[in-house]
Amino acid sequence: MIENLNQPHVGLFVFAWFLADLILPVLIWLAPRIGAVDRPHTYKTHQQPVAFLGGVGIFIAFSVAIFSILRFTSFEQNRPLFGIVFGSAFVCLLGCIDDLKPIWAVAKLGVLFLATWLLGRFEVSLTIFSGPLLWVNTLLTLLWIAGVTSAMNSLDNMDGAAGGVTAIAALATFLIAWENHTAHPEATNYWRHVQRWVSFASIALAGAMFGFLRYNFLPPARTYLGNNGAFLVGFLLAAVTILGAWSQADPVRSILIPCTILVVPLFDITLSTILRVKSGAVKGIGEAITYCGRDHITHRLAALGLGKRGAVLFLYLFGTAAGAIAYYMSRTTVPRQTYLTVTAAGIAALVVLGIVLDKAKVYETLPAPRADGGAIA
Repeated sequence: MIENLNQPHVGLFVFAWFLADLILPVLIWLAPRIGAVDRPHTYKTHQQPVAFLGGVGIFIAFSVAIFSILRFTSFEQNRPLFGIVFGSAFVCLLGCIDDLKPIWAVAKLGVLFLATWLLGRFEVSLTIFSGPLLWVNTLLTLLWIAGVTSAMNSLDNMDGAAGGVTAIAALATFLIAWENHTAHPEATNYWRHVQRWVSFASIALAGAMFGFLRYNFLPPARTYLGNNGAFLVGFLLAAVTILGAWSQADPVRSILIPCTILVVPLFDITLSTILRVKSGAVKGIGEAITYCGRDHITHRLAALGLGKRGAVLFLYLFGTAAGAIAYYMSRTTVPRQTYLTVTAAGIAALVVLGIVLDKAKVYETLPAPRADGGAIA
């Protein structure tokens, strides 16, 4: 039974890191030979073609690491973990195809719906409604997965940005899940199993991201996530945070914790959409979501004087602070009034940050951006 497993989290983290570090150089060598490179463009900042099979390496490292700890357990004992691995394979394949030949946005949503349905078959789904409204859980799950996946894809706009934010969010998820597992012996066995599943998936993802960052963070980047990687890490973070079931007794806490963990990509895509409409760079919400230009948080911070490295490090600090707040919220000793006050203060801080970022001049000097897929749709 799962209770009899050792606690292999350090080994799992190191193994996933090692695998990614081992596999990615091979993919970097292979990418230009099969045309899997991101070529320079007016809306991009790199000057030379860069391999974009980062997501493939992350998927291999993540899935092999997960299966390495499930080898002595039955399929039924760990259905959610198997579901997350299988679903992420679909999403990574979607991204690979989209990288090589752009896919119609509706088709992308269709694949995401299939992956969401697959997760539901493996018991990874929101469980807010029951009875005749059971279908609403699937719809909300799809919206969360599509939203987070799109947000991570949009955040992948500067060396180290999406990769580092993913690693930080995964580590925060692991710490909260493992704290929940060990600190609540009175909880139901299934809920404690869920926390362990989340801890396994999140620490394996963190290890794979650290392996990836070796080839992506320091300039010049040798590989990018590509859509295959951005879709993959967004899907994994969305699926793991859905599985989390962060509080047995407080649904508000259960909603706020994953939103706080992922506040960096969610804030980035929300702010970019709002400021695109406000500035007149686009004509409506639909165009604002699909618009792809250099006007994200990182670009705005760089324009305000932080530079590229400073902008990415700011995101890391932002994500670390969000993870710490989410960890604080997860503690059952914190009363609802206190964490709601913290949430209100955080929202106010985000509004102030948005006002400051709006001052960055990112539209006046830009060439015409593409409008084909900065997001899922």
